Amino acid sequence: MDDMSSRITSLRSLLPDLESSLRSFTASPSNFRVVRTVNPTSTQPKTLYILDSSFNPPSRAHLLLVTSALKLSKTGEDKPHRFLLLFSTHNADKAPSPASFVERIALMTIFAEDLSRTLKIDAATGPDVKNISIDIGLTKEPYYTDKSTAIAESTPPFYSSNPIHVHLVGYDTLIRFCNPKYYTEYNPPLSALKPFFSAGHKLRVTQRPYNPNDVSSKEFGTVEDQQRYLQRIKDGQLQDQGFEPAWRDRIDMVEGTGLGISSTRIRKAAKEGEWEEVSKLCTEGVTAWIRDQQLYSEDASGKKMMG
Repeated sequence: MDDMSSRITSLRSLLPDLESSLRSFTASPSNFRVVRTVNPTSTQPKTLYILDSSFNPPSRAHLLLVTSALKLSKTGEDKPHRFLLLFSTHNADKAPSPASFVERIALMTIFAEDLSRTLKIDAATGPDVKNISIDIGLTKEPYYTDKSTAIAESTPPFYSSNPIHVHLVGYDTLIRFCNPKYYTEYNPPLSALKPFFSAGHKLRVTQRPYNPNDVSSKEFGTVEDQQRYLQRIKDGQLQDQGFEPAWRDRIDMVEGTGLGISSTRIRKAAKEGEWEEVSKLCTEGVTAWIRDQQLYSEDASGKKMMG
């Protein structure tokens, strides 16, 4: 049996355990739980990088986000590092589709394996990055501020070293994160961000340049527009809404990666059986799993995940 066939068979056998973990978490009072770790080590991190996504499905753009953050860490992001792939069973803007949740965790698992393999063979990564542990976690919280609180306050604490959190987000997420409309129960609204920034947590924001293959990117303007938006925040534009000047250095912006890759494009290609296209957009393991499980074969929107 070749390596990929072995991996797919192994993941298939894991599905009942993943479903059990999901049900247990859903029924528990916990707001955060790690359900699996790829390349497990005993390392307690000083910096926890977090990629929070719908993973519907994970893509090569996600891979680039992660590898870039790990290889080009910013000042203050002290070692040792650890990585968390995080999936929220609730979303502030999208209705959940519970039937797909187990498949999301399976996709996260095989993506984590692909990521670990990529880091191990990348000549540009140091030994600490090559051996990094990648956790797969679930949360019930819809907002980044509450997600970080849930991670820090988990019982027993999974990260007992109390690391700083660096959330890897796109420019579109930055806009939502700093939008007062999501925090109307606070006065001023953006004072809701105080626990997040006071704990030392950060955002690493990836620019989203306009690309003809991704029509939705047009609404975010040029890269220069995005840089100006962040600079206005740092210059105090949202101070009257509660954004404190001391927080401005907790947001870093980096160049865009994975131009033109979107989950919608992947799902459409998978539905139409364009596997060469899918393999260009997704990592090897993710592509093989989508094909094996016939994901997205009936609904290009991804609403029906089970094959």
